[in-house]
Amino acid sequence: MSRRPVLVPVVALLSVSGLGVTAGTGGLDTEPDSPPKQYQAGATIDQKLFKTQFVKAVDVAEGDRHAVELVLKVTNEGDTTESVGAMATGPKVSRHGRLGSTILKTTPPLGKPDSYPEIGVWSHGVRSFQLHPGITHTVVIRYDLPEGAAPPEKVTIDVGGFVEEPVSRRDPRELWQVEPDKDLPTGAGDEMALIEPKVIAQVTLPIRPEEA
Repeated sequence: MSRRPVLVPVVALLSVSGLGVTAGTGGLDTEPDSPPKQYQAGATIDQKLFKTQFVKAVDVAEGDRHAVELVLKVTNEGDTTESVGAMATGPKVSRHGRLGSTILKTTPPLGKPDSYPEIGVWSHGVRSFQLHPGITHTVVIRYDLPEGAAPPEKVTIDVGGFVEEPVSRRDPRELWQVEPDKDLPTGAGDEMALIEPKVIAQVTLPIRPEEA
């Protein structure tokens, strides 16, 4: 008596292999993005264009008015002088933004409603906006709080980074641009399109009173 071959379903075969496990759990491209790494005071974040150390957060009190100042040490890793740029003002930023555009969000929110923090480079009491290549600069970001409001005990900062990629299909120049959460738009006419930035790190700083 001859034996008939036993047909095993392909799904059953896959289920005993590594590929089958992946296929059975949603495919190769459905692995969720890992959460951003968590850092504390003193940490240095490699933003590619800049290396940025988050030194401290300071409560500056003037009577019943308070401000929170973030003190950073920023090294320009590029070949040209860069501006600190404008601060991020919402969930989307300019792809051509600079340091300020990568300080994406604070938790809890700091500052007055409908206002933006000040950012500047400080050296010997003089404020400027330039970051020279190969030099470490002190950068201060100041959030003025509403009158009578006290600062929280700590703040968590969402930090973005940079990628050096072509601007678009019709503009092949590879420029430093804010790293997107997904992909940079490359269509003709998208050169100035706003993007949703990727959070590459979260830094939590205690907020300490200003030292005399």
